[in-house]
Amino acid sequence: MTGSARIRRIREHAHRRTETQLVLSQKAVGYVRVSSDEQSNNGHGLEAQEKAIRAFAESQGYELLEVVADAGVSGATRPDTRPGFSRVLELAEQQAFSILLVWKFDRLARGLVYAVMATSALQEQFGVMLRSVTEPIDTSTPTGQMLFAIFAGMAAQEREAIIDRTIAGKKQKASRGGYVGGFTPYGYRRDKEGGLVIHEPEAAVIRRIASMRESGATLQAIADNLNAEGIPGRRGGSWYARTISYVLDNPRYRGLVECYFQHGGEQHILTEGQHEAILPRTE
Repeated sequence: MTGSARIRRIREHAHRRTETQLVLSQKAVGYVRVSSDEQSNNGHGLEAQEKAIRAFAESQGYELLEVVADAGVSGATRPDTRPGFSRVLELAEQQAFSILLVWKFDRLARGLVYAVMATSALQEQFGVMLRSVTEPIDTSTPTGQMLFAIFAGMAAQEREAIIDRTIAGKKQKASRGGYVGGFTPYGYRRDKEGGLVIHEPEAAVIRRIASMRESGATLQAIADNLNAEGIPGRRGGSWYARTISYVLDNPRYRGLVECYFQHGGEQHILTEGQHEAILPRTE
């Protein structure tokens, strides 16, 4: 007995689905991501990640359809908001592949919630499994999913530890009067040790601004005067009343360092700087 036509259709559908799954099980897409800081500070940039993914795919017999990149994108952002990862989701919706390869799980997301949610969504909605080419965890199994969650949690914890150490270092440097980074102030340049040295052409403009203000000129009048004379502001832009106000209110031009930290508790630091002042100290 061959059974009813309904059963035959169910069997045929199941057989076709199995064949499709077998084909897809050998198709993979790579995803690489690097933040701006990572790109400049270590050797695990996009090119190195892609090379590792291609080598792994070849060793596993995967057909690598595409390697998608998000360059200069922080791992703290949700994966589905990134241009590159949107391409991954597009291919997943098309059922073009079943394995997503990453160099490390933290390339997907540094935040535990984002990493686990993205992995679950890929698996539940599209049947796509995540594999790291450097970390031996198979997210297609319950045990692998548990290990992934633990690993993602450890990565998130390590990121917090790195942030804590970085902020602590900045606090210590600021308390000694050092320059803790950010945009180099107008009137200064960075030296080889990362400190500030006076850039005289711009410093002369800072002194002129202070002199005009002491003579009674308004903030807008000072800005208009500098713009009329074609004196470029920061990054070659125009001067505005708010930028004049910032210059006059900035303690750094008077030889001080001022920082306000919120991470790990509020802390305001105002101390003598290691750099040379452009303007005289006012009491």
